[in-house]
Amino acid sequence: MDKFIIKNIIMLSLILGAILGLLAPIPYVGGVMLFAVLVLAAPIVVLYLIMDSKLDLTTPKDSIITGALIGFCSDLTFALCYSIVMVILAQGFHYTPNFFLTAMLTHSPVWLVLLFILFLGVLCATTNAFSGFATFYIINFIRDMYEKQHPEVSKQNNNYAEYK
Repeated sequence: MDKFIIKNIIMLSLILGAILGLLAPIPYVGGVMLFAVLVLAAPIVVLYLIMDSKLDLTTPKDSIITGALIGFCSDLTFALCYSIVMVILAQGFHYTPNFFLTAMLTHSPVWLVLLFILFLGVLCATTNAFSGFATFYIINFIRDMYEKQHPEVSKQNNNYAEYK
């Protein structure tokens, strides 16, 4: 992969993590946002980039590396935005949607919070590597099904690839 694609992947995953982190303190939505950052971040970013014609996953190795990069980057911004919003809610408004996490963020040493964020980042990288891998195979399965149902389109694409 070239630097332009990696830059797009990192920027989109950082934006996605920030959006999910800002929405996570909402009661009953936080669990869905955590699930999204744990499992769905890689498929969302990969599908967006494929639909925008900026990314083409050619090997399973590319999909695993892309998924892990997306998972780790999106978790970092998710944790940062979530922590900032939780501290602002606890200190400024005396509101705690999750008492355990609020107490941990406000009363724990910084190194412990950073270690927890790093652990969660590795966990997100692992789960998103798998979901990126699964996304690669699902996309290839859909492409194969489409090519079987429309052989004339795949023949035109093969002829176009030969002229390139």
